[in-house]
Amino acid sequence: MTKYIILGLLLTFTATAAAQGPNESGKYYRQANGKSGQELKTAMCHIIRNPKVVGYGGLKEAYCLTDVRPDGYLRDWYSNATQYVPGSNMSSNQKEEGMGYNREHLLPQSWFGKTVDPMYSDITHVVPSDARLNSQRNDNPFGEVTSNTAQVNSSKNDYSRWGAPNPDLGAPSGLTKVFEPNDKIKGDIARVYFYMITCYEDTLASWPWRQSRTATYVFDEEGTPYEPLQQWVMDMFMRWSELDPVDSIELARNEAVFRVQGNRNPYVDYPGLEQLVWGEYRDSIFVYGEDSGEEETFKETVTIALNSDFFGGEWTGSRPAKASSVLRGEKDGITVEYALGNGGRNMYMNKDHIRLYQKNLLVVSATGAKLEDITFNVAKNDSSRVFMVGDEVLDGYYWQGDTTEVAFHLDDGRGAVHVKSITLHLTEIVDEPVITDKNDVNGDSLVNVADIFAIIRIIRDGTYDSKADVNSDGTVDFADVAVIINSKGIQTSTDQ
Repeated sequence: MTKYIILGLLLTFTATAAAQGPNESGKYYRQANGKSGQELKTAMCHIIRNPKVVGYGGLKEAYCLTDVRPDGYLRDWYSNATQYVPGSNMSSNQKEEGMGYNREHLLPQSWFGKTVDPMYSDITHVVPSDARLNSQRNDNPFGEVTSNTAQVNSSKNDYSRWGAPNPDLGAPSGLTKVFEPNDKIKGDIARVYFYMITCYEDTLASWPWRQSRTATYVFDEEGTPYEPLQQWVMDMFMRWSELDPVDSIELARNEAVFRVQGNRNPYVDYPGLEQLVWGEYRDSIFVYGEDSGEEETFKETVTIALNSDFFGGEWTGSRPAKASSVLRGEKDGITVEYALGNGGRNMYMNKDHIRLYQKNLLVVSATGAKLEDITFNVAKNDSSRVFMVGDEVLDGYYWQGDTTEVAFHLDDGRGAVHVKSITLHLTEIVDEPVITDKNDVNGDSLVNVADIFAIIRIIRDGTYDSKADVNSDGTVDFADVAVIINSKGIQTSTDQ
């Protein structure tokens, strides 16, 4: 392609800008746009789930990015009286506060099955803490302690406290010990819990929390993936999040976590989001970003039913031996090809859906637009089958990218995925900026002696050409030649 190094030229171009999420999150949350309540939470789950964790052993080095105080020491989530060096060896020394730190699961690991990743190594909730205080917390729920000091212990400077719960806050009978973090970090912890029950919404039901006595005071036996926590816990976390709002430290950590494991905490990026998910504004619509004031690149959402009608009704049921092995349908500038594939044996479609078997291909392409994400609506889910693009395994039935065409196939195995429809988000294809240089009189993308000759010919002929009037004074004369000479060949080109 040709690159131009241009100094002092007149550039004219048309720019198109997209809505952007907060904290430079760009279009990260776009899939949740327009959702509310339960649908909003599930959409957020699909965006942030499956973090690319660095492993339990990798957390020590990762803390150098996520949890360093302004004075250079580790940010201790439970103590303000420690000076641990980032990247230093961890210690399980529990004799007294300040003698060592370790990795603390804000949501205790026994509640989700211990060494089960990604929860086990998810740095959003596995944080550095003093080993002594970590031991005192153990797997007890977070809460607020009673005002009866005889039943309460505390860390140095009374930063963290633990003991009997405050009986006025709705904690269930039988709960004898809670751990109360400092007021300065209560909101951080609440938003971590909001993250955990969102990120792992689709796996919560399989967690063995019922086998933990302490977890039964936190999770609701009759709860749902949407609302899995007991009401007293949820009320407390909602209150903590409001009293301790997101600050610059939490924003910086969220960005660092994104750099470490590739996902974000939406409850940090959008302070108060919990009210749209579970609270008083759960009927309100979530908007992921703000318009920059220029034209929005988001074009439209298209939903296409994949069935025999869409593909022309050539046949229904199993593919006849002599029927076409490639079916094609079009809608709103979107073309979908359903193909037998190299080595495929079966194809199937009816009035309701198509079936994708091993080796089948589903190719989606757009005209005049780019595909930014595609969601598959499946009629029958064989959990052992997953979609792939090339060698990449998709996260469930959702793909995100930036291209005009993408080809899907299944992993190896038996059975099929029954696809009823696809929903696509599209963006307009914006032309490259048009660069014009008034010094390029003859239009050859160079500014050199040829442009001088072009001006001289116009002067000689006694005519007028606006392209030769480079100084825009209404005439073509040797003043325009002087402009070209003084430019000294200011435009060059190189082919790459």
